[in-house]
Amino acid sequence: MPCTKCKDGKYKWGETGECKYDSKESCEKANPKKYSKMRPTPLGKKSYEEYEKELKEYKEINLSKVVRVELGVKELAGLAKQLNKNNEEIRNFGNKMMSASSVADANEGAIKNEIKEIEKGVKELGLNIADIPSYKEAKTVLNKYDKLRKEFNL
Repeated sequence: MPCTKCKDGKYKWGETGECKYDSKESCEKANPKKYSKMRPTPLGKKSYEEYEKELKEYKEINLSKVVRVELGVKELAGLAKQLNKNNEEIRNFGNKMMSASSVADANEGAIKNEIKEIEKGVKELGLNIADIPSYKEAKTVLNKYDKLRKEFNL
């Protein structure tokens, strides 16, 4: 790093040194390659202390981001655990629903067969099937079951 001339005619060591040397020779003699002891400034615009302060602020900001991310990760883990629990509950309900649906399908088939037999017998006897209460009830239940199957895609 060379000695540079100041506006007042004196010399300083580098860009940020003090203008305290009367000649270029005295400046260079007083600073023979003491680079390791100097506190150089990048681009020569700010002092070492200013850069140090900025670095500290930068670390504080980024550390707060790390804390936020860390908290987000913990919250994410909790949500994932809860969703996993929900998945298991849904699977259990789904298994129960499928089992109940299988039984209901069998009952539906039995009811439809019984209705056919009754309709056949009532027709042969010349009676009105609408007068039979259990027939009306069976038809209502079949309609409800049909709607449930459509609603739950069974």
